[in-house]
This record gives sequence, structure tokens and C-alpha cells, in this order.
Amino acid sequence: MKMAKKFLAVALAGVLALSVLTGCGASVKSKDVAKALTKMGIEAEQDKGVDKAAENTLTAIEAIINSETNTNADEDNKITLDNAVGNDGKLIAASGVMTGADTGSKVQTALGIQAGGANENKLVRVALVKTENAKKDANLQAGIVVKGLVTAKAADTTHAVNPGKLGTAKTSDGKYMLVVIVNDISED
Repeated sequence: MKMAKKFLAVALAGVLALSVLTGCGASVKSKDVAKALTKMGIEAEQDKGVDKAAENTLTAIEAIINSETNTNADEDNKITLDNAVGNDGKLIAASGVMTGADTGSKVQTALGIQAGGANENKLVRVALVKTENAKKDANLQAGIVVKGLVTAKAADTTHAVNPGKLGTAKTSDGKYMLVVIVNDISED
């Protein structure tokens, strides 16, 4: 009887440990964000090529933020992850990429929107959002993205092909997520 109680205690401890670890899974993936955005009216599907573009863009943004020029700038002019992308973003704003801040066109090149780039004649939208309180909820992340989405490269949006191709990248601390959505433009 003692052996049965010990076995039952060990089995119960194992079940409890597994139930606790269930919530410790991987964070939200690009395809989950794409599905949630599609439900919200922004048709998108995950694309590994755009994932790579998002990673390269985030790397370019972080390089600009960490540059000596930026770190020595006064607080009003300093570019941070919170103000780099948005309607009044210091790197990517509603009017597109701010070429004065994008020294060496690193962000434009990473997004492929420079002259001759892969996305030069496409609709390219970008959001850099804080997701630290929504790490495991794709719907919540998508809602945050919708509010922060700006057009990095304007094209004839009336001829944008849906679904758009979506890619994401996260900062190393997982607090911010960069989302890039690229729509082809049809001739029709």
C-alpha cells in the first residue's frame, strides 16, 4: 500500500509539472500573426523571404539606434525602438522611410524598396510594436500591429494583390516585434 501511495504521489507530481510547463511553449509565430491579421481584414500569409527581410530590417534599425551618431544625439532627436516606426516615426513614418535618418539606406535596402530593389514597385507596410505583454497571444499581437502599421513604400493600393506576404522579427529580449507586409501590384 505504501508503494502504491508513493507511485501515485510521483505520478501526480509529474502531471502537475507537465501542466505547469504547458504554458511555457514557444512564442507566437509569423503564420499565427498572419492568420489573426487576416481575421481583422488585413489579408496576409507568412513568407520565409519576408521573414528574412523583417530580420534584416530590424538589424538595420538596431544598428542605427546603437550608432554613435544616435547615442550622442539629444533626447528629442534620439531614435529608439519606441519611436523608430509609426505615423510620426523617426525612421519609418506614414510618409515612408525617412532618408535623412536612414544613413546609407540600410533600412530601405533591408526592405528591398530602394531603386532596383525586389520590392521597389510593391506596397510595403511595416509595424514595430511592443509586444512584451502579449507574447503568447497572436490575436492581441495582431491588434497591436494593426494600430502601428505604416506604409514604408507607397504603391497603387487599388491594385494591391491579396494576400500580402508577411514576415516578422523579434528583438533579442522579445519585447518588440517588427512586422513587414509586402503586397504585389497587379497591372489590371
